[in-house]
Amino acid sequence: MYEIDLSTLLLIGIDEYHTKVITIDDEFIIKENVRNLVDNSCRFFGSSINDRIKNTNRLINISSKTPIVIEDSRNIIFFPLKSTRDKINIWISFNNLVTYEKNEKKTLLIFKNNKNIYLDFSYYIVDNQVTRSMMLDYEIKKR
Repeated sequence: MYEIDLSTLLLIGIDEYHTKVITIDDEFIIKENVRNLVDNSCRFFGSSINDRIKNTNRLINISSKTPIVIEDSRNIIFFPLKSTRDKINIWISFNNLVTYEKNEKKTLLIFKNNKNIYLDFSYYIVDNQVTRSMMLDYEIKKR
């Protein structure tokens, strides 16, 4: 079973049964849907995905495509590009994302260690999710 950690960059739901995990050093596919993988990682660190979503909602009043803190002590934040209920989704590490750029109809994500990944997602969706994650990060650091 895979737990999300500081080296995890991206989780891409392939179908309802498989997730592609991209880390700083590796890429592999696991037999688990992305929502369950995120939920199991949250539970490993002491809370469910639903509890994390409720906490984000309480802190920054966001209830759709909710960024969440996977692990509190290291402030590991991930954000989805679709609804958190979707089993086929993309979750991005806010902590490891350095910048992102519009590239025609795709978005280029630039992570730590100069790992570049193109996503077939609107720049504006990514930008909105990064902004939400920044708000969450700010509220957590204020505490």
